[in-house]
Amino acid sequence: MQILAIIPYLLIGLGLAMGRFGVRPAMLIWATCMLGAVSGLAVATIILVAGPPNIWLLPGVALLPLTATVVMTIKDLSYPRINDIATDLDRPLPFEAALDAQPNAGRDMGFPSRFAPSIRKAYPDVRPLFLDMPAKQVFQRVDSLAQNSSGWRVVKSDPANGTLEAEVATALLRFVDDVVVQVGTEGARTRVDMRSKSREGLIDAGKNAKRIANFLEKLSTVQ
Repeated sequence: MQILAIIPYLLIGLGLAMGRFGVRPAMLIWATCMLGAVSGLAVATIILVAGPPNIWLLPGVALLPLTATVVMTIKDLSYPRINDIATDLDRPLPFEAALDAQPNAGRDMGFPSRFAPSIRKAYPDVRPLFLDMPAKQVFQRVDSLAQNSSGWRVVKSDPANGTLEAEVATALLRFVDDVVVQVGTEGARTRVDMRSKSREGLIDAGKNAKRIANFLEKLSTVQ
């Protein structure tokens, strides 16, 4: 019975390992982890029905991953149903290098204009960054920060046009998102815009907005 109780953990561990080793499609990783969580219900039922009465703790152990998954799912569903965030909602940055990525083949990489009202309401602080330093210097900082950020892989760096694109893997399941950063000028100041788009899922649980906010905050404090 003790072995049965760890089945959910083994399946979830398998899913996490698949993500760590870059197994694709990414939804297979998610499905494996979800199977592990849901299997806890079946395992707990088997233990309760077939097991001796003195192992009442094991069903709780088996159900723990499912309980955690339900809590996380409820939290995720509290976020807007959007998966593409931009600092400039009137002129969102286009992707170029991301169009050539095989997982994006056939996808519409345009920014969904219907997301704009939800973004303005949910993430009013996601906006362009303005800095009082030359654009060339700011782009160097953007490139350096992207190159040294965990989970980031720069796929395009164009200093002449002030554009950088990257693929960013999420920390846990290693889902890959597409990011583009544009450095330009507005008046006497340097302006930095950014867009982050999920490749998987309809709800990003705020990850794209947090990524933009964290990146721009770090950029503004780099010495």
